[in-house]
Amino acid sequence: MKKYILILALLFISFSLYSQSQSHISTQSHQAEVTQITPVSARGTDGSYYTASDDGFVIKWTFDGQGEHYQFSDVSIKLLAVAPGGNEIAIYETDGGSINRITVWDWKTLSRKYIKKFSDSITSLAYSSKGTYLIAGTATVDGAVFIKTAGWQIVDKIKENTGIVSYINTSKTEKTCVFYSPSGNLSFYDFLTGKLKQKMQIVKGLTQTVMYNENRYFAGVRDNTIYVTASGKTIASIPANNPIIISTEADYNLFYLENDGRSNYEIKMLESKEGNLVSNPRLVKSMKGPRGSAIITSAVKDATNIYFGGKNGAVYQTEAEATINTTNLTELTENTYSKIYDMAPSESDFYFLTTNAIFSSSYDTGVITKLASTSGESNIISYKDNSVILWSFSDKTPVKLIDLDKKTSTVLFTPKNSVQKVRLCSVEDKDYLIEIESNSIVNLFDIQSGKLSEIYSGTGIQDAVYMNNKLVYIAKSAATNPQTPLLSVNPDTMETVPLNIKGNVTYALSTDGKTIYGLNIISDDTGKNTYVFSFNVYTKKMTNILRFTEEDPEAFTYLSGNTLFTNIGRNKVYCYNLSTKKRFAYNRSASIPKTICTNSKRAVILNSNGSISWCGTNDSKLLADWYLTKDEQWYEF
Repeated sequence: MKKYILILALLFISFSLYSQSQSHISTQSHQAEVTQITPVSARGTDGSYYTASDDGFVIKWTFDGQGEHYQFSDVSIKLLAVAPGGNEIAIYETDGGSINRITVWDWKTLSRKYIKKFSDSITSLAYSSKGTYLIAGTATVDGAVFIKTAGWQIVDKIKENTGIVSYINTSKTEKTCVFYSPSGNLSFYDFLTGKLKQKMQIVKGLTQTVMYNENRYFAGVRDNTIYVTASGKTIASIPANNPIIISTEADYNLFYLENDGRSNYEIKMLESKEGNLVSNPRLVKSMKGPRGSAIITSAVKDATNIYFGGKNGAVYQTEAEATINTTNLTELTENTYSKIYDMAPSESDFYFLTTNAIFSSSYDTGVITKLASTSGESNIISYKDNSVILWSFSDKTPVKLIDLDKKTSTVLFTPKNSVQKVRLCSVEDKDYLIEIESNSIVNLFDIQSGKLSEIYSGTGIQDAVYMNNKLVYIAKSAATNPQTPLLSVNPDTMETVPLNIKGNVTYALSTDGKTIYGLNIISDDTGKNTYVFSFNVYTKKMTNILRFTEEDPEAFTYLSGNTLFTNIGRNKVYCYNLSTKKRFAYNRSASIPKTICTNSKRAVILNSNGSISWCGTNDSKLLADWYLTKDEQWYEF
């Protein structure tokens, strides 16, 4: 194994965000669609560029083809802006619904400098030419938001309501600002006074908009047609197959990519001519490239090369220089890792689940052993007698018991709806599975008898546990009836008791059979806070253990002996000793921690990108970060 990086986590002091983080350098591709490619320098002369993706990663690529990877978000990154100097980036993160936020990052330290949440989607994101302002276009009548980068304060720069804005650019001197609205307005403002200088009506509904040739020309795409305007007049409308504009503001001419829907790609150019005119399309080069799920979705040109991002996360490159012969796009990235979807402890090793197999391994030996093939299940639970239980999210895949010694598979039951959660509980020496379907049904499965019983139905269900007092406790949203975030159900009598617990929603439960640990989002005068809580089912006492001053609906809890683990805040895994009240934290790797499990020797963190991080169980040391390669070997980075 080749060792690249060793991270030492600091002692936990506070919930400070994004400190002492470490990136990962490799040629690995993104794991989801590349949404944007942006040169590091404004003129694109140093051969480096950023790629953003739906996988929440930003990668900084250098001229030698190496990429510095870091996951900034647990949701999609749709827009990326680079500040002058190239070391500060702003990103737009969204889940396509309620989560819409802009965050600003220092790439050298991987630390967050600013965050701003929005109620609606962001349509454009750009720095002013000198970096004085970060400017966001919004999908509301409120229009553009101007954030002064010195102090990160929102300022009122434009005197009138701009309406929905999908493109923003400033002059080199920052004396003039231009907005494009989907309504077709191209508006020029005096950036010093905030007053409108000129408004032009051009083509409506343009996307992929760009100003080029010293801001003389404005171009965009609508209905497979490229429109070019100058001085408010449309000077060209060019039919094009699935066009992607690849020019930046630094270009003199307009370059774009066409694709016939198969593997045939063409780069074409509209040459700028005297008198605010452009030439007919000129073929720069023809290429063979990816199709289907790997089709090109984004592209950008720098001084010497053109870079492309694929729907499958791959990055490609070709020279900007014109060629006569048809060439092949050169893929710069590799996909050499097998993603680990889940893991579980065994006596001395750990089980690791990929898309088609179960492996066992340990940090101390580094030996990986394939135990069984699987059918695409996404989750694994350790069971007795060297067996495991497999289940899957969001489908009706059977829940299976796999005997790893006998290599046999037994179907326990088949869900009727999409599965949200399956967990193992033991009560009075009997083993049960709690299963939640479609956020609305809680089932109890007796493993010994094979009996499956529905014990509760409702809405907003998040999690459930079966406790030693023979009651099932259900975590849910308080917005649904009964209006409480936690209730109990007697599976024998079906008696349901709402518990007098404050909170908007409880979720991510862990238990020792007597006490429930979990997460609780509570709204108060300070906003929404996320708490790690304990609830004794006998005394009915609820205690808040940790607090995070933001909403974190994706965090987990994990109980191992007297230690409670959580990734609240998603940047570290916090370890809280319930007996001594002492706590420390494991700093994250390049990817956001997803879950953790432990055995008697080690703790292992599963990261969102499918890598793992090995840790000691009694201190904050992060021992190593590993990827599982496709040839079933560990790769340490």
